[in-house]
Amino acid sequence: MAERCIELLAMPPTTRAFILDIGVGSGLSGAALTAAGHAWVGLDIAKDMLGIAKKRDSQGDLILCDMGQGFGFRPGTFDGVISVSAVQWLCFSTQKRHTPMKRITRFFHSLYGALRRGGRAALQLYP
Repeated sequence: MAERCIELLAMPPTTRAFILDIGVGSGLSGAALTAAGHAWVGLDIAKDMLGIAKKRDSQGDLILCDMGQGFGFRPGTFDGVISVSAVQWLCFSTQKRHTPMKRITRFFHSLYGALRRGGRAALQLYP
């Protein structure tokens, strides 16, 4: 799925893009980004999964982050964003303060802000 997301970003073949991987998990999608020649940063809410990614010797930076709380990257930081099987979790609440609509709004606001002008996002969701 990560390879398909990278393909959908349609980055110029000679460009080394800077990509945000939301829900990096164990680092499989990050490995695909590295193989495609891109630099990347991966976010995940699960500390244990980030530990697995770190053991995998990931080439990207890994950040513990709840995507539903937004992420504070400088505007226009990333050329592209991928997310494989993570965004649907914005609708799942584990705490009373987690209102799905607010989490979705914060996520997309942060996503839009993190992308450079003309940047693209490829988000794969499970129904």
